[in-house]
Amino acid sequence: MQDANARFPSIAKVLILRQFLWGAAFYGAYVLLTKYFLFELNYSEADTIMMMGAFGAVGPVFSAVGGFVADRYIGSFRAVYIGYTIYTIGFFLLGMGASTLNVPLSIFSIALIGYARGLSATSPTVLLGNSYSATNREAFQQGLTVNYSINNLGSFASKYLFPFLVAYLAYQGNFFISSFLMFITLTLFFTFRKQLAQVGNDIDRRSVSMKTWGYFVTGSALMLGLVFWIFSNLDAGKYLLYGLGACAILYFIYEITKASAAYKYKMCGVLITIFIMIVFYFYYGQMLTSMNIYAINLMGDQILGFIPIRPESNAAFNPLWCFILGGPMIYVYNWLEEKGYSPTIPTKFAVAFIFSGIAFSLLGLSTSFVGENGKISADWILWVHFFQSTAELIVGALGAGFIFEMVPRYLSAFAIGLRSVALSLSGILAAVISTKIALPKDQVLTPEIIEGVYASYFYNLAILAIVMAVVTLGLSKVIAKLISKGEELERIESSSQASPQS
Repeated sequence: MQDANARFPSIAKVLILRQFLWGAAFYGAYVLLTKYFLFELNYSEADTIMMMGAFGAVGPVFSAVGGFVADRYIGSFRAVYIGYTIYTIGFFLLGMGASTLNVPLSIFSIALIGYARGLSATSPTVLLGNSYSATNREAFQQGLTVNYSINNLGSFASKYLFPFLVAYLAYQGNFFISSFLMFITLTLFFTFRKQLAQVGNDIDRRSVSMKTWGYFVTGSALMLGLVFWIFSNLDAGKYLLYGLGACAILYFIYEITKASAAYKYKMCGVLITIFIMIVFYFYYGQMLTSMNIYAINLMGDQILGFIPIRPESNAAFNPLWCFILGGPMIYVYNWLEEKGYSPTIPTKFAVAFIFSGIAFSLLGLSTSFVGENGKISADWILWVHFFQSTAELIVGALGAGFIFEMVPRYLSAFAIGLRSVALSLSGILAAVISTKIALPKDQVLTPEIIEGVYASYFYNLAILAIVMAVVTLGLSKVIAKLISKGEELERIESSSQASPQS
């Protein structure tokens, strides 16, 4: 790309626009699913929590497989293009299922969406990274942050608006809107297909054999069937998700044994970081499970006393804060660098755990302020999301970039998928543990139940977050030494190759 040294190469702008459209489509549908399953399909609270946990976990855990397929067989651009086609179909069928309250069709639709997410999740970061030149990596990191903020803008808009639109369009109308947004994204990818293929991997720039396509279609059918089975058998399916996540991590360990000495050290640092991510994203998973159920049951319908909001729209607070805080976060990082201090990714995770601890302490405290109407002020949830979103923003835009820089290029999509594996494992763990606060249908929320079920749960999570902050600070020093050793070996290797032959 001729402008690969620009702050925002032209194809990077296309990919950032794609992120806005995807965020609006995916999260707009996602925010409706809890109440859709709970009230329209008549699932119990426990089953709804598990369904949301599985839906949040399936795409990320399969993204490592999707990244592997993109790296080795079909290319990053093709993986996104095919995945977004399936997204479009999945959202459309979800609308059809909602129009007739068809449970099997609804489950099949979210299985399609989960498969599409798994296939395409890692490749956009690869495309974005390749749109920048090898000497323009700082701009790439800034591009990742902007991309992350734009995703949050699309996510906030749809999470806030879609629940209000249910009154006019019903659930199916909103799901059809998501399908249309994905269709626009497909049109964008078709228009810029040549430029996007150029920033893909080598496979994107050559033809794929019919034999490979045959294997891909067969494997996709098997994977889709597996995802459908997981959603239809949640109790057994969670163990399968655990196993798939463990297999992805074991494969990465296998690749460490084959890597060069320099990459061995750096990839070991990535492996420790994955463990930290699993624990951190457990708190992210709480926003979509326990926090969401808590808000649906107890949150009031006004922010600051005059802004209307639906209880299920509480999830919109997260992308709102991430979007608002994105610029200030960049400013803080630049200020620290000017002062000669550049905290490592693991150190940032330690700070993020502290913010998560504050967030869940506030959530526990909010249970003591239930009003006469049986609701807590939405302002409590707003500020809980402020601290949790700050925690997420500290690390969220940089985790993928860190992994991208620490692994060999032939493993880039798969390795980025490991971040999603962490998200998946933490998401299903969050769902399983969150079922502890699930209540029977029509349960009257007395002060004793609110205190005994919700308050104790959130306070325990706050304590765990502070403990993890201390543990992560210790691990950050280990990771820093591993990366430093890897970079030292790289310099020695480069110097050896550059020296004239005697």
